[in-house]
Amino acid sequence: MRSMRGIPVVLSGPSGVGKGTVASLLMNMGLDMIRSVSMTTRPPRPGEREGVDYFFTDPAAFEEAIDRNQLVEWAKVYQHYYGTPKHFLEKQFELGHDALLDIDVQGAAAILTLYQEGIFIYLLPPSLEELRRRLHSRAKGEGDDLDFRFNQALREMRFIEMYDYAVINDDPQRAAEECRAIIQSNRLRVERRKPWLRDLGLLT
Repeated sequence: MRSMRGIPVVLSGPSGVGKGTVASLLMNMGLDMIRSVSMTTRPPRPGEREGVDYFFTDPAAFEEAIDRNQLVEWAKVYQHYYGTPKHFLEKQFELGHDALLDIDVQGAAAILTLYQEGIFIYLLPPSLEELRRRLHSRAKGEGDDLDFRFNQALREMRFIEMYDYAVINDDPQRAAEECRAIIQSNRLRVERRKPWLRDLGLLT
């Protein structure tokens, strides 16, 4: 039996919602899924490994990858480029692995134009008050920065209709389990099982 082709699993959400925690829990749940590795121009931090944490490169090489359409999405953050190499994703998809991408709404929109078959999940806080509390904790009480980040989060959440699923992160373990259920059910769709169905002679 031929294996089904993998697809991107996009996980987005406002700053402070807990995407990183949920993504890490999800990756330990036994799914046939890899975590996407981004390319970046920032220098490696202690302990980071090439090809595992990031693909490290220089600005000239990154800009060449942009010009050659070798990235499925990219952005410039604090003077450094970040992006997802197309060849990395395609290799994983051909092997039958889904790929988890923890990216913002801009990156998700770019992925959607290329991979309409992907799974798009938006992670929400249990309330706006809780989101403000989490941002306050991360901002260490810096009021002006907190207001900016909170308003930015509100703007990002208005793009939620671009996504297929909304998961509320009131408990990271439960949120990760709900994401796992979404991914597992998607792998049972007839559309994704067509290679098997053709081998069985049920489809031409």
